[in-house]
Parts: sequence; structure tokens; C-alpha cells
Amino acid sequence: MISALLERHFAEAQDRIVVREMEGREYSLAELRADVERIAATLQDVYGDCSGLVFGIAARSSYTWVATMLAIFRVKAVLLPVPIEFSDEQIGSLLHKATAIFAQDAHTAARISAILPGIACLDAASERSAWPAQGAPAGERIEPGICGIIHTSGTTSKPKGVKIRDEAVGLLVTNVLKRVPQAPLDYLSIVPMSLLIEQVLGVFLPILSGGSLTLMPARYAEYGARSGNARDYLDLIAQVDPNFLYLPPKLLEEADALLESTSVTSLFGRRNPHIITGGAKIPATVLESLDKRGVQVYEAYGLSENSSIISLNHPGHRRIGSAGPLLDGIVPTIVDGELRVLTPTLCAGYYNSDDTSCELTDGYLHTGDIAEIVDGYLYITGRKKHVIILSTARNISPEWVETVYKESALIDDIVVFGEGREEPAAIVLSQHDEAAIRGEMARLEPRLADFARVRRVRVVADIERFRKDYYTVTGRPRRQLIERDLAASLY
Repeated sequence: MISALLERHFAEAQDRIVVREMEGREYSLAELRADVERIAATLQDVYGDCSGLVFGIAARSSYTWVATMLAIFRVKAVLLPVPIEFSDEQIGSLLHKATAIFAQDAHTAARISAILPGIACLDAASERSAWPAQGAPAGERIEPGICGIIHTSGTTSKPKGVKIRDEAVGLLVTNVLKRVPQAPLDYLSIVPMSLLIEQVLGVFLPILSGGSLTLMPARYAEYGARSGNARDYLDLIAQVDPNFLYLPPKLLEEADALLESTSVTSLFGRRNPHIITGGAKIPATVLESLDKRGVQVYEAYGLSENSSIISLNHPGHRRIGSAGPLLDGIVPTIVDGELRVLTPTLCAGYYNSDDTSCELTDGYLHTGDIAEIVDGYLYITGRKKHVIILSTARNISPEWVETVYKESALIDDIVVFGEGREEPAAIVLSQHDEAAIRGEMARLEPRLADFARVRRVRVVADIERFRKDYYTVTGRPRRQLIERDLAASLY
């Protein structure tokens, strides 16, 4: 159990600096332990037996976020983090059954109270007198053994919630620790802690390895929460000099471009950090270019339904273009091209679900991803539920087509669609004119089958607005919505 692993570390590890705030203060393991105990004791004083109760966190990543999460684990309650950039409807759909919600500040608390009147908003840093009185009403209880509920994108505006098992996260973290450097891991957090992968890589691994977590300055939006300049985030790395990082593919693409004019040490620091990437497909050409510059990146693949990571490249076991070998204990099978896994770190089901929910009923996790396994390495080639069937009876995996075109430095992103049409079309996000984009696509298209080449193109220059309207908070395009709203303009 992850809760037991953390409690053992708190009890046995020597004191050290465990959390650092850029432009802020440092916190020792002893301080963190004391704050966890204080928050946990106050929760129990207010609500009594907290086991199975759901507590939300509506806040950006912070020291208090970490302490609150660990306190929720301690009282055997259930963590439900919600990105504050979610819409009111999304927040309400996830948190309406929560007992209480830890809010980032008074403004966030007021917003939550307007969305969910009657549900208490808590300030983890406040004195006991600011909390509700003893015997405060509690919400529903989740079944035993659940430590968290993680939002994941669905087909509607209401995100799904995946119920994460305490035992599963503990086993997953133990297995991932075998595939990262055997040393204290000093990590820089760039993406939101509301993502399970950031909790695993940014909190659990650094603490349990004897390392530390560094948080960005509060004036920086968390990467992916809203549009920001990639260079601003990359410039933080050398300042912190971490030895362990998770960088989304887009930041690595920007880093590769920056390394044309700056040194690896100037960008990544002196410690040659172990870099993990995932969450979206990254062009193999980017990884190959970084490799030539001396920057090794370890691609991973996972789903919240598996408590995050399913496979991971690691030192001595790395193939560019693959998602690496599967973690210990995971047994794969390929059925009609789809990856299904028998896994000891399976979730406990959904808090709410829709037609994108993974099938769990036969003991296997049906990932919905098209894959192949070659010499023990997993290759993800597309998404089953996103397969486009043209009127010519040809099938296209849009992610694969998009990956080829995104190798162009002129294309920020591209979304391909065309179900039931004679040929595919695409929305291209770019600041460059259509003629330049078409030239780049023509240069790259020989790598695609004739029927998968995109000739119908609409270039969108207002990238920030388009992402706000048509992307999920985790950066995935809402394909059905895009096709519904924009297909007519291309056919």
C-alpha cells in the first residue's frame, strides 16, 4: 500500500529537506510529518471516522497540497483532486458527493461554494477554530481500500473518475522504483499534481528514494493548465538542477529546438537528469535528435485505470519509438489489434463513466489502444476508439498520421478526422500561413499510405483559444466535438 510505504518512510528515514519552493521556503521531512499529523487529527476531530469519505482538493501544486494528500491517506479517506481550471460544471460533476473540499484560497472557496452550496471548503493551513465544528455532516463513503479518485477525459464535458486502490499504487511505485536511478531522486514539478502520474513521479518516488521535490514559483501556471511559453518552463530546469524529470512531449520538442543554440548543461543543468515522457505520442525524430545531443529520454505508456504506468523504457532497456517493456506482473495480450493487460495494479472501477470508459469485466484492462509487442517492447500505434473508417473501407489511426505531420516545426498540433468520408481532413494549429503548412505536409506525406494523406486542411492561428474550446485539461483534443463543429467547412 502506498499509504503504508509512506508511513514507514516517515518513521524510519533521517530528517532532510523534502520540499523546496522556488522563490519560497524549504520544508524538512519532520515539518511535513508534523503537518500531515495536524491535518489528519483535525479531520478526525471534525468528521470522526474518515475511512472511505471523499475529500476534494481544488488547488495548484504546493507544499500544502502534498501535506493534505498525505493526511487524507493517513485517515484512510479518499483523495479527489480537481484542476481549478476546470469549468464549474466539471467541478460540480466530480465533487458533488464529497464530504469537504480543500480550497487553494478564499477566491477558490467562494467559487466552490457557489457551485456546491452546502459542501464545506477547508483551509489546510488554518487553525482548528476555522474548521467546522465536531460532528459536521459527511458525504458518501467509498468502498474500503480506495486511496484516490483521478479525473480522466471523457466524451462529454463531465470528466470520469477512476477509483485508485491503495495497494495498487504501492505496488506500482515499488515496480517503477526498480526502473529509475538507484539514488535519491530530486525532482522539479512542472505539470499539475491533480494528474496521477505527477503524484507518482513527483511525490511518491522522490520521498521514498530519499530525494526531494521542487515546486515552480507561484507566478507560473502549471504546464498544461493553460497556454504558456515553453521556454519559460524549460528555463527553470537549470536553475533547480534536478536529477529526475517528467517532461511532456511538447516541452521536449521545444527543448530539442533550443539545443540548436544553447548547450545541454545550460538547459538541463549539470546533473544529466533522468527524463521520463509520456501522455502523448512524441515523434521518434525528436528523441533521436536529443539522443545525439547526449540527452536520453525514457518514454512511458500508461492509463489511470492501471494506476498510471503500464510500460517504461529504462537504462539498459530502451528503444526509441517504443513505450518500453511492461512493468513486472503485467501480462499482455493483443486482441483485434487492441492491447489488453492482466495487471495487479488495476483500478477498482469508475466513480462515474461514459462510453470511453475502459472495459474491465473479464479481468483484463481493455486499453482501447492499438499496439504491438516486439522483442518485449511495447509499441502504441493508435487508439482503437479513434480509428477512422473511410468510405473506401480503409482504416486510419489518426494519432499515427498526426505524429508524422507533427515532425514539422511549423505545426503546433494537428487533429485528423474523416469518418465515413472518402478522404481524411485536418485542423492544423499554426502561426504560419496555409501555403507553408501545405508545403511541409507534402514533404512528410511520402511516409504515409496514399489513403492516409491529408489534403483537406484548415489552419487555425488562434491556438490558445482553440485549445481552450476544443481540448481537455490534460491536453487531448476533443475529437468528436471538433468533427461535429468543423467538418462541414472542410468537405
